[in-house]
Amino acid sequence: MDKEQKRRENLYRKFRDIASRGEIPSGFDENELIDIYDFATDNYDEAVQLQVIFAAVRFFPENDELMQRRAYFLLEHMSMNDAAFSMAQSHEHENALWDLLALRVRRPEGQEAADALSEILNRFEEYDDETIIQIVTTFSELGMLNWLKDHKDEIQSRCMYKDTFLYELAQEAGNQGDFHYAVKVLDELTGMEPFNATYWHMLAQEYVNIDDYPGALSAIDYAIAIDPNSAPILTTRAQILFDMKDEKAEAYRMMQELIDREPTYTPALFTLAAMNGIDGNDEDSALILERHIAANPTDREAVEHLLKLGDSLRNLRVLRDFISSSGMTSVEWSSWARGFFERGQWQSAADIMLTHLYTKGKTDDWDMLLESLYRRGRVGEIAPLYSEYLTKIENPDDHNITIIGYLILILALVRNGQPGIATKMAENVIAADLSRIDSMEQRLKLIGAQTIIKMIAGALSMTNPVDIDQLDPFIFPQDK
Repeated sequence: MDKEQKRRENLYRKFRDIASRGEIPSGFDENELIDIYDFATDNYDEAVQLQVIFAAVRFFPENDELMQRRAYFLLEHMSMNDAAFSMAQSHEHENALWDLLALRVRRPEGQEAADALSEILNRFEEYDDETIIQIVTTFSELGMLNWLKDHKDEIQSRCMYKDTFLYELAQEAGNQGDFHYAVKVLDELTGMEPFNATYWHMLAQEYVNIDDYPGALSAIDYAIAIDPNSAPILTTRAQILFDMKDEKAEAYRMMQELIDREPTYTPALFTLAAMNGIDGNDEDSALILERHIAANPTDREAVEHLLKLGDSLRNLRVLRDFISSSGMTSVEWSSWARGFFERGQWQSAADIMLTHLYTKGKTDDWDMLLESLYRRGRVGEIAPLYSEYLTKIENPDDHNITIIGYLILILALVRNGQPGIATKMAENVIAADLSRIDSMEQRLKLIGAQTIIKMIAGALSMTNPVDIDQLDPFIFPQDK
């Protein structure tokens, strides 16, 4: 870390310590507050960013750079678009940052956006670090990244810090999946700053994204030559060696050595666990993670890595301990499961929801629980849930289950050899009045489920065997 970076970090820590005592920190000049805010931004510390804004409003209300940061904070973190736009309008054409802010609120499209961006480039000729960051962000948000790439040389010539522009451009290109362009930009950046390990590390990661492992290995070795003790860089090198398959033993050795040296650096531990899991050594992977979780019972990321191994019994055991130590509310717990559910990770979503049901005696989302189990093929677990929980709920309003949930229940009961109970349930659902549902989209969705249930009930009434697969909306052609 260079002297300037160390100075900014020391300022940040001093400010944060004062702010943590409930005071609005004083004794910092305007430039120091700007440095503290920017350092907090780089480290995703919104609390310190907000505290700097409070201090700036109190001690330096007229400082333009601090006012700009306040306006961007209102836009990016508090969704106060009108307030941000009002501030930008009152400073129209004073500098590029204010005009870029106004564009981000107005969000013009197509040629209008291109004309507005051209006007900013023509009006202002020099861009400092913060302006460079916001130029790339604004162009990207407006869907004008290709336009930015086309005008790269022109913009780059006006940047006070050309490496900042290339860094931001490469990051944004990578974020949007344009990995080949990110490699091109980072290749230029490492040529410009050949002794910056961070840039070589980024280049290695982008080479991996285009499956160029020799290029990735060459780049990461440059990074290690510059910073041989960097845990993130060493972890990336191990991942590259592992993916190349010829050097797996060295990858394992590197990760174990790094964990022994820096036991608190969890990415290395998670990488070692993932390597074991990919190689089919699930028990070794689970042992690494469970040891860590035992020592760090609130580490949700570690629990998520364990869930990926897919052992339901182990998941439920670990989640039962985690639900008491995490302090998560029911809503937060369901939201956590929802993230897995929306990614199609049915096993993890089901186990998270089951843990809440088993420990609390209820669930906030029966539909998600039932669908996760059903899509995972755990049909045999659904019927007992109906008899042990749903039938014992006295107040119908507490069921928290929609017609779609009942559709899943009916399908599971049929598949579980209980057509009689399925038929009775179907009759009750068919009789439900959906006309009181205000949302047309939701009503149509439920009418669709109700229609399928009618078809299932009709099929169950026939003497010939029912081919439930033909009526099951959760089975796709490739599943048959």
